[in-house]
Amino acid sequence: MYEEALKLIINYQKIIVIRHKTPDYDAYGSQIGLALSLRNKYPEKIILMDGDENSNNVLSIPMDKVKKEDYKDSLVILTDQSSVKMLNDENFRLADKVIIIDHHESSPDFGDLIIIKPLYSSASEMITEFLSESSIEIPKEAADALYIGMVGDSARFLYRGTSSNTFKMASILIDSGADILEDYKKMSKDESANQKKFKGYVLSNFQTYDKIAYIMIDKKTRDSFSIDTSYASRGSVNLLSGIEGIDAFVDFTESDEGEIYTEIRSKEISVVDVAKAYGGGGHALACGATLSSFKEAEELVKKLNDHVKGEANELL
Repeated sequence: MYEEALKLIINYQKIIVIRHKTPDYDAYGSQIGLALSLRNKYPEKIILMDGDENSNNVLSIPMDKVKKEDYKDSLVILTDQSSVKMLNDENFRLADKVIIIDHHESSPDFGDLIIIKPLYSSASEMITEFLSESSIEIPKEAADALYIGMVGDSARFLYRGTSSNTFKMASILIDSGADILEDYKKMSKDESANQKKFKGYVLSNFQTYDKIAYIMIDKKTRDSFSIDTSYASRGSVNLLSGIEGIDAFVDFTESDEGEIYTEIRSKEISVVDVAKAYGGGGHALACGATLSSFKEAEELVKKLNDHVKGEANELL
């Protein structure tokens, strides 16, 4: 399928690389790594990056100012996501063709070429593999972006999706110039006093419901710590891990638009079907969704609890 993707890339003059909103390291890494590599390989083409910004863009490589009309007659490549609900907009529908390159468990109802590998550690691993197999040189900045994406989504190569192929791709990125010590420094930058206080708030205010630990963070609370949505959701959910008697844990964070960003994690039991029931998706043990209200969040907690207890009973 990588060969088909390369054929489409060769055939289009204008290519727009996009990813999900509130991007994490892998969303940025796969997007930036692919776009910079394509710009280096095809300087005659127009290669654009579109999407919202946050503090996870540790390489400070800016997005382009892409207009809705720019999508017309273009090839869109969507990385690290295949759910419309997780995108900033639906401008991709104006494109001539859409390629999806994702590592989450999903069955998208859009896209002309869909490449999904749920056993991979990250979309950045997939992009590195695609570039390598397509004999497309990976410039240093692209290698750094992809390495950061791979490290971020694999939790420094600790998660189950990490394989021998992950390390093979990491080796390719190092050979391409990725400065891994500098990359780790950028990912491990000092936190502000407000960020530390926010973590204290989460640990002091989380709630439990039988086998579930969860925290609900409204916009007012988030603003009081000057914390962005991404840091409050993906950045804090793992604070609830390792609690005795808890099988799954959830962070519900209200965005500036009033949506409830939901991050679900589990120790051992797959919870992705619960995320899918709410229009989301992801991996077996790490997934998410976007809800309309905290009332819906309370409903999810109860359904999640029923799910993990049912799955646990089946394992006995």
